[in-house]
Amino acid sequence: MDKILKIKDLSTGFYIEDNFYFALNNINLEFEKGKIHAIAGESGCGKSVFINTILKLLSKNSKITSGEILFENQNLLKIKEKDFNNIRGTKIVLIPQDPFMSLNPLYKIENQLLEVNSLKNKSKEEARKIIIKSLEEVKIQNIDNVLKSYPHELSGGMKQRIIIAMALISNAELILADEPTTALDVSVSNSILNLLLELKNKGKTIILITHDLSIVYNYCDTATIMYLGDIVESSDAKEIFKNPKHPYTKALIEALPTLRGKKLKNIQGQISPITNQIKGCKFHPRCEYKMDICSSNKPKLKENNFCKVACYLYE
Repeated sequence: MDKILKIKDLSTGFYIEDNFYFALNNINLEFEKGKIHAIAGESGCGKSVFINTILKLLSKNSKITSGEILFENQNLLKIKEKDFNNIRGTKIVLIPQDPFMSLNPLYKIENQLLEVNSLKNKSKEEARKIIIKSLEEVKIQNIDNVLKSYPHELSGGMKQRIIIAMALISNAELILADEPTTALDVSVSNSILNLLLELKNKGKTIILITHDLSIVYNYCDTATIMYLGDIVESSDAKEIFKNPKHPYTKALIEALPTLRGKKLKNIQGQISPITNQIKGCKFHPRCEYKMDICSSNKPKLKENNFCKVACYLYE
């Protein structure tokens, strides 16, 4: 299996009032080409920090303390910022939660699309043909009107399609989608997710950040469940639903609504802030299966029947 991205022993944290707190803890993951890989968990679990670490878009109070990010066998953490700009936005692109934040409100859509790096050495006529083809691929109608529009004149779904079109224009190999449907209604969300499926079918690799496990089941090939910066389970997406192992994964699935009208089961307690450093398994304060060892020793992520799980229930 051809791996486009390998994460090795990656740890990232933040300085807050002169203290340092980890947001990612010794992350090890591999991503196969041409698949949609989900990173799932509640808000505050480190999903967006993971994406921003790959893109080197962390805030000034952050620090990557260890690890490697190998993209096509090149360690991104060793690349100088000026050289990294040739990768960010070209080979690796981001589809953000709020597309308006990635579009300049002062410029029309056509002007912004013409600024995509891969078009800068092309004639305006040739660039426009590529732009129109990409907009057609993301199912945008009335293209001439859209190109003449400012971002605020377009709907949220339309702006998100523009961002995806930018990825097509760039011919990016890796697409990082950070909860791209959060601000959209259900029908528009489904159309955006179907566009991601089409990109996958064209050989693109997508890492999809989400807190919605129904998206994981319906659209993703693999799933990694994170909790407070730790990977607690990683497996084939369908397998995680068929046979969830970690108590946190089970709790997330049991909280999903079903067509049978089954009563939802709430997860006890709340996710802790980054400043609350929990010993042992970080999920143990909320876990109904916790044992004495869970509060003192942190379980390691280990292979267990076609998946990886970090839980003393399987040791």
